Amino acid sequence: MKKHYIAAAILSATLVLDILTKYLVVSSMFEHQRINVLGSFVQLTLLYNKGGLFGIMQGYQSFFLVVSILVLALMIAYYVFEKKKNMLFCASMALIISGALGNIIDRLSGKPGVVDFLYVGSDEVFRWPAFNVADAAIVVGAGLLLVFYYMEEKRMKREGSDGQ
Repeated sequence: MKKHYIAAAILSATLVLDILTKYLVVSSMFEHQRINVLGSFVQLTLLYNKGGLFGIMQGYQSFFLVVSILVLALMIAYYVFEKKKNMLFCASMALIISGALGNIIDRLSGKPGVVDFLYVGSDEVFRWPAFNVADAAIVVGAGLLLVFYYMEEKRMKREGSDGQ
């Protein structure tokens, strides 16, 4: 039961951090304004993503809202019905679900798009598309979920070889 409380705390903290950082950026910056944080390698900027991941399919906000809600529902169902929940699984799902919720809230809030504000890279070499706390939570959560699957696979192989 403790793992579910920790997952709820992770989800809540990540969602609050996402909402708060987006609010601070929207209330204190102009669109496309850039503020250097770590030289020009890490910048704050205010961009509205009217598309999907990495800015693909700009202008299809309604489509991505529906897809996001469906994926959120699937992730919640997966969390509920997964039988081998450990702390790593619960934490990864909490991050993914909080990230999805954060971006859904943006799409439903009447803003021109999802608020993205973190810009990493070099304009001369490569700059990663702007992202937000919710996006980072989804990516970290997905990475942790892959680690969970890897560990589960190793455990199942170990148990299978022990039983022979």
